Amino acid sequence: MSPTEPLGNFKVEDAPHYDDVLQCMRCGFCLPTCPTYALTGRERSSPRGRVALARAVAEKKLEFTPTIKEEAFFCLDCRACTSACPSGVRAGEVMEVCRSQAHAFYPLGKMGKAFREFILRKMVPSPELLETSMLPTRLYQRLGIQWLVRHLKVLKLGPEWMQKAEGMLPRLEKPLRPQLPEVVAARGEKRGRVGFFLGCVMTLMYPNVSRNTVRVLSHQGFDVVTPKDTKCCGAPHLSEGDRETARQLALFNLDLFLAQDVDYIVTDCAGCGAALKEYEELLEERAEHDKLARFRAKIRDISEFLAEVGLRTEGLREVRASVTYHEPCHLCHAQGISAQPRQIIRQIPGVELREMAEASWCCGSAATWGLKYAEDSRKVLDRKLDNARATGVDILVTANPGCHLQLAWGVREAGLSQEVLHLMELLGRALPPD
Repeated sequence: MSPTEPLGNFKVEDAPHYDDVLQCMRCGFCLPTCPTYALTGRERSSPRGRVALARAVAEKKLEFTPTIKEEAFFCLDCRACTSACPSGVRAGEVMEVCRSQAHAFYPLGKMGKAFREFILRKMVPSPELLETSMLPTRLYQRLGIQWLVRHLKVLKLGPEWMQKAEGMLPRLEKPLRPQLPEVVAARGEKRGRVGFFLGCVMTLMYPNVSRNTVRVLSHQGFDVVTPKDTKCCGAPHLSEGDRETARQLALFNLDLFLAQDVDYIVTDCAGCGAALKEYEELLEERAEHDKLARFRAKIRDISEFLAEVGLRTEGLREVRASVTYHEPCHLCHAQGISAQPRQIIRQIPGVELREMAEASWCCGSAATWGLKYAEDSRKVLDRKLDNARATGVDILVTANPGCHLQLAWGVREAGLSQEVLHLMELLGRALPPD
């Protein structure tokens, strides 16, 4: 089929590949892994149900209806179904593409479109604009307005998502990007040179995470190069169905990091890592295959990288704590990285790792899903928190900022005493003082 010809009743641009939906055998292995199917019991809200809808559109048996649009966005894109599928059907990625189709079939009104384009095409791609946009929120916290709003409970008068969004805010510090040196030298015996992909949420919400990532890499004997011009990885755009802006950001980051003299490109954000590893497919018609292959060969999650090169434990201090590990969906399912974070945790002196039940079950964050479907998100989160509570540990560890925000909020709301940390914050506690 020519790329200019539509696939069934889909629009021409960014239609799913027919092979992706044809492979589904309807075996049902995906059903027990799907949070939205567990919530609703609806076939259409299961991975095989959503793929069946997409296939019906591809075969001209069904128009792209509002129901298909609803299911495309109701999917958490947690990829657990992909891990379970014996045929390799990637239902989450099919739904990502269907979100792009949804905007083509059901465009927003003038105001909605302008707001969406400002956020996704102006603000998120600009590190400077993103950093400036957080200044009012920092003032809101510093001037005591947040304390007043929370104690008067004024947000209870508004929609549930607004109260949750405000409640999820961590204590904001100055963005990390302007503070990080472009190059941080290796300590001890040098083992190589890595590029660090600093994510948007990490620099704005959790600067201590990435500060510790750089400290860890330096301690492990690597020069760390953090290009100041790095743009968003494109994950928010893929999630919201703006694949074209995601491609533009991917092309920029591709050229930026390939121009650096680095052996690897490391990220501490599971969502960023999943997006970066998908540049090959996203840019298959926009960039040279050799460039894409070289870029993909360098990408590593920080836990994947440390496990691969071997963690140097000499000089690490004891951290007396019991911990459990929540697996971010975009790390364990999208990237297939599950054993490596546990390996790193076990190598930290003094740390006791206790496994929680359903460690790879989604926490209900899923980018903006946790706000769009706040009530459903709370139900998914409660299941996770029950499992975390049962471990009786001191610290709940994760490796993705979206999970971090959701879990920290949930722990506070539930009155649990567990501290929520990124894996690099936990490992950072074992490092000798700078």
